Amino acid sequence: MKKNISIISLLAITSILFTSAALEKSSSGAPASHTGAPGEKTCAASGCHDDNAVNAGSAKLTIEVGNKETSFVPGKTYSVKIKISDKDVSRFGFQLVVLDPASLSNCGTLLIRDSLRTKLVSNAYAMQDRKYATYSFNGTDATSDGMSEWVVNWTAPEGKISNADFYVSAVSANDNMNDKGDHVYTKKLNLNAKKN
Repeated sequence: MKKNISIISLLAITSILFTSAALEKSSSGAPASHTGAPGEKTCAASGCHDDNAVNAGSAKLTIEVGNKETSFVPGKTYSVKIKISDKDVSRFGFQLVVLDPASLSNCGTLLIRDSLRTKLVSNAYAMQDRKYATYSFNGTDATSDGMSEWVVNWTAPEGKISNADFYVSAVSANDNMNDKGDHVYTKKLNLNAKKN
């Protein structure tokens, strides 16, 4: 009898551990290539957070480069802040890519500042020249009531690139442990290289 209880207890504990690991893994960052940039879908169109239209909810999504820059100095590193606010929401996510509008490939370099809340990802199958910043599992928690923000660094490219397009997609999640009932938002910001 004790042996049966021990086996059942062991199976129950193993099941809980695997379930916890699976839940964490499902919220550990958006799959690469889901910003809505040219050639990409968003999470609202790829089969996950897909039961609401993009930008249809009440959240506000913003992206700021440096001190609300409108242009960039080639080779300079800037902070990039992604912020989403949605009343009474406590779980959020995002993905960011910066593209050269002429080639639609990476423009500059994204760098992680907070490895606890953010990480870099790339797509192994398509658009392999694009690198993305996204959230980690710890990065899904709101940073204050009804709001979250993430900050990464971006080093502007040197050379003949004259524009940089920042594409961000974010999710305002209802925290029901699945991807239904959530809202997806997108935003684009264009910066021009400063002329000497």
